[in-house]
Amino acid sequence: LVQLLRASTETGKSHAAWAIGQLAKDAASRALIIASSALPPLVELLRSGSEKGKGKTAFVMAELAKDVATCALIIAAGALPPLVKLLHAGPEAIKASAAFLLVRLATEMQLEISDLRTERDALAEGVELLASLTGPVATGHAVVFRLPCGEQIGGSRLLLAHVSPYYERLLLGGMAEGTSDVDPDPDFSSAVHIALLGHLHALGHAALPAFLDVWLELLCLAAKVR
Repeated sequence: LVQLLRASTETGKSHAAWAIGQLAKDAASRALIIASSALPPLVELLRSGSEKGKGKTAFVMAELAKDVATCALIIAAGALPPLVKLLHAGPEAIKASAAFLLVRLATEMQLEISDLRTERDALAEGVELLASLTGPVATGHAVVFRLPCGEQIGGSRLLLAHVSPYYERLLLGGMAEGTSDVDPDPDFSSAVHIALLGHLHALGHAALPAFLDVWLELLCLAAKVR
């Protein structure tokens, strides 16, 4: 697969990157991928691949970026400049992938947004972009949550599945392929579901409600889905 990343067609490189992401499901597999020198060709694909390949690569690298050491290697391999470029100049779907990886890197390395210098503004923009992926239902939403109040809110199936084991089981496991409607837990208010979805889409960087009753309810919901 790493050889395909280096010396295949653009389509072949994109497929190889996606296959690597599917293999990176546990720490041992991720360590083998890193040891196979997969990061340099992945970064090169992020820099100069096709638009589709860049989007896939960003999500694949986010799958790898689940510990501090790997995040440091991703940054050392030169991933930040092409990510920042994609965030400002790529199509919306690719911007979302780039934002996802940027925020994941900052989160895993326990860096505050204000601690990053040249990437600070891009990272803040990335958080805002990720948070915007959930909201009133639009054409691009892959999943629709039918809230207890009757309102509907859209979200990113792939992003939610990446950040939450609960939503991974719900959206990629028990549901049929292509199913888009979800009925959230009716024991909790719509305000709480909206707050949780916004927080998850922004990888924990979105502001939470200031109301104590919503906070308490949110903690109960978080404990339940965990």
